[in-house]
Amino acid sequence: MSMKPSILAVLGLFGSLIAGCSHTLPPHQEVNQALQKTLDATGYNYSSKSRITNLVVPVKDLKAAASKQEYLEKGIEIVRGISVAADGAIDMKAKKSEVLYNLQYNQDNLDVSVKVPLLLDYTTQTLYVGTTFLNSIFPLPPGSKGKMIKVDFNEVFKESQGKTDRFKDVFGKKNFDSVQEGLKKGVLKGFADLKDERFADQPLTGDDKSAGVVRRVSVNLNHEESVTLFLTIADALIQRLYQDAVLSKEEYGTLMILTDRQKMDTYLAKFSMSVVLDIGLDAAGRINKMETRMAATDKDKQYQLGIENISSFNRYGTPVFSMKPELTGTVDYKEILNAYLAAKAAAKTEAAALKNKLPKQDGPQEEKKVTE
Repeated sequence: MSMKPSILAVLGLFGSLIAGCSHTLPPHQEVNQALQKTLDATGYNYSSKSRITNLVVPVKDLKAAASKQEYLEKGIEIVRGISVAADGAIDMKAKKSEVLYNLQYNQDNLDVSVKVPLLLDYTTQTLYVGTTFLNSIFPLPPGSKGKMIKVDFNEVFKESQGKTDRFKDVFGKKNFDSVQEGLKKGVLKGFADLKDERFADQPLTGDDKSAGVVRRVSVNLNHEESVTLFLTIADALIQRLYQDAVLSKEEYGTLMILTDRQKMDTYLAKFSMSVVLDIGLDAAGRINKMETRMAATDKDKQYQLGIENISSFNRYGTPVFSMKPELTGTVDYKEILNAYLAAKAAAKTEAAALKNKLPKQDGPQEEKKVTE
């Protein structure tokens, strides 16, 4: 009798055991490793949607006129119906990112959507703006339809004659790398410092399985832990920006006040907050889905705010960009600006000419009194 079937069976059993143990790490440790793998990626695509789930403001208690209170109430209702979606890509090697923002309002049988596509190349310090509703409002130069608007920040800084030199690094490679490294260090440290009992496995949903999620971990943070996590991330980011000379000494000193726990406690004591994170991990041990829900309220619970964000990530290491200015062509923003100014001047001239053509009306004349 051949031993090959038995050997194959043993190897198959061994392989299945390895596969079954690939996600048997404790939830906290698994999330820490997933964050490391995710943040080490050289690029990815993402899809995100944020909305306000709860907004309470005691309008009637505010010291404002009745008419203003009515406008405030309507404004709050409008905000409740707004959501912001973002679909984009980030490439760490090429130093560029793109995002299609979609501002949506859906309430009272009214559905409005405004999209703004942006592509930022940090190497050349160039911003590209895709077709938006502005293309329908502002006059465009001939032959520019379908082209992306190009904003070269090098030219902007040059024309400002040194007035905006301080912002040169904001759109440069140094700032791009500093932000990525600062956030990476802060996130890894912040999550590593959390207590193990805050992490718990959750059953997979149908959407999880469809998205390729193989493990779902929930992270529940109270006020103290939420604040500490945010301050840790902010501190690491500020430190890195200052270390790489993106921030000046004065800017660094100002921003460090925001991460000083003792100074911030006075303000933080006025409200309480909580954060719930549902993190979905894929078979490679990286994050491919994250649901974030934050709730904040003042001590009297008169002011309340709830925010939800649902994000998904894919194509790690091989991000795909949908905006390709080299194919669609570009038009310089100055051409758009000049076309707008020319159209505005022409409209003003036309209005003045029309006014001059109108017959002049004589002023009121006094009626002559007729005496007999």
